[in-house]
Amino acid sequence: MGLSDSTRRMAELLKLGATMLAEKCPVEGCSYPLFRLKSGEVVCPVHGRVYLVKTDEEAADVRKRVILRNVLDLLEEKVLEELYRLSQDLRSSSQLIINYLEVLERVRRLKTSSS
Repeated sequence: MGLSDSTRRMAELLKLGATMLAEKCPVEGCSYPLFRLKSGEVVCPVHGRVYLVKTDEEAADVRKRVILRNVLDLLEEKVLEELYRLSQDLRSSSQLIINYLEVLERVRRLKTSSS
């Protein structure tokens, strides 16, 4: 009989030193316990990172931080994609320059040999 993925994940979290909390995951329909990682982050074995808030003000602050993190993650991804594209363009340009230099070298050799 095999263990479910979430049960395996809970065992893995405990092996890594996470502490099982008394609180359950706040996601509707999820009854799994939450775990506090050594870093202080609270996670659900099914849904990943969750935030425990007590007031509407804390909830609004968390939403802002999550949105900011998502925007920064997206920006980082786009910048990396653009850097990769530019590096590919640079490789193409470098190869083109090398080809032109080789042609120039051949032309100069032909000029000196025909003189």
